[in-house]
Formats: sequence, structure tokens, C-alpha cells
Amino acid sequence: MVRIISLLLVALLSNVVSADEDKVKELLDQVRKSIVKIKGADRWGETSGLGTGFVVGTNGVIASNFHVVGQNRAFTVEFPDGRTFRPTRILAVNRDRDLVLIEIDAENLEPLPLGDSDALNVGQSILTIGNPLRYEFSVGRGVIAAERDFEGYDMIQVAVPLEPGSSGSPIFDLEGRVLGILGIKTGGAMGLAVPINDLKRLMSNQRPVEMKHWVTIGALDEAEWDLVMGGEWRQRAGVLIASGTGSGFGGRMLALQKNKPPEVPYELEVEVKLEDESGAAGLAFHSDGGNTHYGFYPTAGSVRLTRFEGADVYSWTILDTVKTDAYKPGEWNTIRIAVEKNRLTGFVNGEQVISRQDDGLISGQIGLVKFRAPAAEFRRLRYGVSLESEVADEKLVAQIEKVIKRVASKSAVDGKSLSKLTAHGEVSIDLLEKRARELSEEVERVQSLAKQVHQEMVMKKLLELLVVEDDEHIDLLHAALQIARLDNPYLEIDPYRRRMDRIANQVKARFTEQDDEFTRVKKLLTHLFDELGFHGSSMDYYHRSNSYINEVIDDREGLPITLSLILIELANRLELPVYGVGIPRHFISMYRPDGKDVDVKLIDPFEGGKIISPLEASLQSGFSLTDEDFVPATKKSIILRMLQNLFAVAQQEQDVESMLRYADVLLAIDKDDFGTRGVRAMLLYTEGRYKHALVDLDFLMEQNPPGMDAITLDRLRQSIRERLSLE
Repeated sequence: MVRIISLLLVALLSNVVSADEDKVKELLDQVRKSIVKIKGADRWGETSGLGTGFVVGTNGVIASNFHVVGQNRAFTVEFPDGRTFRPTRILAVNRDRDLVLIEIDAENLEPLPLGDSDALNVGQSILTIGNPLRYEFSVGRGVIAAERDFEGYDMIQVAVPLEPGSSGSPIFDLEGRVLGILGIKTGGAMGLAVPINDLKRLMSNQRPVEMKHWVTIGALDEAEWDLVMGGEWRQRAGVLIASGTGSGFGGRMLALQKNKPPEVPYELEVEVKLEDESGAAGLAFHSDGGNTHYGFYPTAGSVRLTRFEGADVYSWTILDTVKTDAYKPGEWNTIRIAVEKNRLTGFVNGEQVISRQDDGLISGQIGLVKFRAPAAEFRRLRYGVSLESEVADEKLVAQIEKVIKRVASKSAVDGKSLSKLTAHGEVSIDLLEKRARELSEEVERVQSLAKQVHQEMVMKKLLELLVVEDDEHIDLLHAALQIARLDNPYLEIDPYRRRMDRIANQVKARFTEQDDEFTRVKKLLTHLFDELGFHGSSMDYYHRSNSYINEVIDDREGLPITLSLILIELANRLELPVYGVGIPRHFISMYRPDGKDVDVKLIDPFEGGKIISPLEASLQSGFSLTDEDFVPATKKSIILRMLQNLFAVAQQEQDVESMLRYADVLLAIDKDDFGTRGVRAMLLYTEGRYKHALVDLDFLMEQNPPGMDAITLDRLRQSIRERLSLE
């Protein structure tokens, strides 16, 4: 009898467990439809992270952690069925609670019901769905472990696995009600979740920001560009990158210059490189700001001139398509169009390929156009009455060729020799491969020579800017842009000078006669940090982009020193006394009226232009600071510190070539930088450049700076001399 009762109990419990599992499975199937992957982007627009979000509104509202989307960055939202959306707006942000509300262009979504985090019970069962370790839409099961105070905020401690990619995942009870949002791993199978009631409060206090205003990383300057028909445009180090497809027929998308169109006749030129030859991208001109314009662009290995007069293919007129050897697939190609009253003449890499009479369109904006899905890159867009390149005189050409011949030689095998080579079989292949390696090495040497010439040009210009009688007369912005040019040879200076002038004029327009000086400073801070969104780089602090002032201006994200530089330069244009202050381990700005130490205000640009006290500055620095630490930094010292930051990043990345480049510039500016000279000597030694290393070692031994290990350096110097004597 007892055995029968036991069997009945087991059967009954099995049915309960089975029913529970069926219920959970049904719940998970329902919830999974409302979970999304959020893919973030790095400074170059490449996918750099994966997180989770979930639907909280039928009209396309998604909730997640703020750190998942990243500050002022592009990202995508993807559903389990593969549908992918780019966000249209950031509806609300709470940085302290690490929460964000996102809007996508989607309707009839199924929002998850939100529970009450004030009524949860420790020990109750919970479920979660997320993307841990890139295992997409994975299910986790656990319990509420405790309610915790974490850095002054109420949090939910959960016994559930939390890995990279889990952030933003909802935790929900067995009724499907969301109780919190996972965000912080505490160790082992434990994590912390933000209570859902905090999200409810955020949902009722929305302050929408359009994505075109939110995204600053790589965003094009709205004062210079009109973006037409969607798609994605971004810029990196002087290169404009077009990706995605536009809303126009054939994926057409345009980036048009806002400045006044040039008067006919004129020439328009750009360098373009297609990601794939199935794409098409090039110049647009005589545009009405919409569907009407000319296009001159490479497509499918050919070059095409087209007149567009509407939205569909029937309103396009292909004026000419030419297959030409002048176009180099997969490479940078210079395309130029000469626009006359009734004739259009197209050039590829200096060779005329198309000339057609056409006056269907007579005026309009100029810019860039891209079609289809493959991405395209553009650089050096320019226009003028004539863009013919300057021709070097014969003597200069002969000198350059003589230098190049010392570095690399030329060799070729004609087709008639192919049969003879084939007859020798593997021997011929071995010899050809050996020659290919030699040619590759020669190419590297010539490219290295080009880099050296570029470095010398930039270094010469930088020295011209810094070697002035009065430090106050240094053009700080221009010098900082020259630092960026060291690594970005296609960087153009003038657009960034114009942009800084525009920002200053925007701020100046808000000044009134009643404003005192510090009120004007506060208006500058509000415009720069609150409205334009300049901010400290917390996600990519050690990224070199943070030291390239052009990219800081483009992305509105940077280091304390580069953000301070921008603030200083704008204040200078507005005749406001703002200076840089290099306190230990940090860099801040300072408002110092009349050059006196009265009514001084310390400003932390990395923290959004926050006014801080000397005590707060000391806490950030980690040192007990005195008045002597708050002396305005010279402009030259700011430039040197920026170079030292780049040197430190290259050292961290073990990039010897870059370390040597930055060391060369640092020592050209300050030959008595003994620490950098010592590091350069060691780098040159490890690279086998013994003669150059010996020059630095001799200099150090002669100067004998304090703290130098003279014995070790002298041993190294003697070792190098022995090596050189054996060569």
C-alpha cells in the first residue's frame, strides 16, 4: 500500500514539474520576441561590443543600460527574427542608474510587462534572456539573492550568470513581469540589476534627442554638409566614409556641401575608393538638394556620367559609361569633372575619359553620392576654376627619381618569356617568388621614405609654430592639428579652424551687454558641453583619436587636455581669460580674470565643464595640491604633453615605429628631454640602428643629466662601437 502511495506521489510531482517546465517554456517563447541585441561601435565605426535590450513600448521603445549604447555613439538594434533597426531617437538617459530609453522606427511590438521592484521577495525564482559572451538570446535561471546598497543606490543582487553581452538583459518573474535590468557583475554567478521602478520613473520623464544630434563619434559637421536620402556618413582622420543604403532608388544617398555653389565654369575633384566594385560612388553637382543632380562616379569597373531628374530609374539619363585603364579597381582613384556652360568633361587619375555636351541642369550644390550596399571612402574633395596639378620642373623630378632609385629598383618579365620560364618548372617559381619578396621589401622602403618626408614636413611646420618670441603668440589649435597630421597625412587644417570660428560666433551671438565676464564663460560652457555634447572619453580613454584634435572636434569626445584645448581656443576667440592647468595626473582649465588670483574658477572639461574646487581637483589628482600647482600651462607645454600622451599610448601598444616618430618630434621641440632621448636610444638599439642610437647616447653622456645611470649607458655605448667596428 505504501509503495502504491509513493508511486502516486512521484507521478503527481512529475506532472507538476512537467507543467512548470511547459509554463516556463511557453513564457520564454513569448518573452524572447521582445528581446533585442544592441551592437555598439568604436571610434572607427566598427562593431566593438554587444549588449541586450528589451521592448517596453509598442511604438518602438527599447530599454537597456546606458553603457551598452555608449555615449554619443552609433549602434544597431536587432530582433531574434533578424530584423535590424538603427535608432531614431534617444528618448531618455539616466547615467547615474545606467539606464537608457531608445526609439526605433517599428510598430506593433510586444512590450514586456513591468513589475514592481519594491514588492519583490528574496529567494524568488527569476528568469533572464540576453546575449552573454555572444551566445545570442540565451536563457538564464536563478533567484533574487538580496537587496543591496551599491555606491549609494538600491540594487537587486541576483544569483544568475552575468557575462559581457548580458548587460541590459531583463530579469523577470515566472509571470513574465520585469523586475530589473542586469548591469554589473559582482563575481562568480552573481550580478546586480537596476530595479525596474527606476526605469518607470525614467519613462515618465523623457527628453528626446534626435540621433543626428546624439551621435557625435565621426558625425559630419551639420554646418558644412546636407545629408540627403539617409544612409550613414561618418568621418575619420580626413576620410569621409559612406555606408549602408540610402532611401533613393538604387540605394542612392548624398552628402552635399552647404556653402554657396561655385559659379560655372569650375572643376570639382575627389579621391574615392570603393569597398567593392559592385558599388558606385563619386561626385554630385548641380544638385537641387534632392533627387535632381549630375553624378560622375566609378561603377562596376567603369566610369559613368549620369543626369538624375527624379526619384526612379526612368528619370535617370546615362550620358556616358566608359571602361578605362585609367581607373584602378580597389585603389584610391582621383576623379575630376570640368563643368562648363554646356559641356561636362570627366577625368580619372589625370586622364580625360568622358566629354559630353549637356545643359539639362545649370546650377546647384556640389558634393558626394553613393549607390548600392558596398561602402565607399572619400578624401580631398576640392573645387575651383582650375584644379590642374602643379608640374614639377625636370630638375626636381630627376632629383626625386635619383633618390627613389637608391631605395628601389624596377624589374619586369614580358609575356614572351613565359614559355621559357615554364620549361624550368619549380626553379622558375622559386626565383619569381624570391623576386616578389625583394619587390615587396623595396615597396616598404619607398613607403617608409614617404613617411619620413611627411614627418619632416610636419615637424618643420610644428617648429615654425612653436618657435616664437612670446608663448602667447603660439597658434595652439594649428599646432595641435599638426600633431594629428603626423599620423593622418590627408588631414586638412582649414575646415577645423573654420568650425572653431563658427562655434565661437554661435556663443558670441548669445552674449548681452549686461553679461559680466564669468557669465559669458558659463554660456560658453553650456553651449560646448550641454548643447554640443563635448564629453570625456570614458569608454576609449587610451584611444589615439582622443589626442587627435580634429577627431575630438568631429566626435566631441576626448581627453582632459584636448577638451581643455578646445575650451581655451574658443575662449580666446571670445576674449575670455581661460587657461590650461596641468595638475598631476589630470588636466583642467581655469578662468582667471585679469591674470590675477582673485575670483579664479577651476573648470573640468572631462566632466562636462563642471566648476570644481581646489579640493576636488586634489582628489581627482590624488595629490595634495597647493597654489603653485594651479599655474597656467604654457601653450608649448600643452603641445608637448599631447605628444607625450601619444608616445605613452604607442608604448602601451608596443608600436615601436610610432614611438620613434613621436620621440623624434618631442626631441626636435625640446632637445633636453633626457628621458625621451634615453628611451629613443634604446629603441634605436633594439631596431639595429646603431649609429643613430650612438648619437643619442653620446649626447646623454656629454650632458650627464641628474639620475642618469652613466655606467650602464657607457657600457651600451661601448658595445655599439664594437659592433660598428666589426661591420
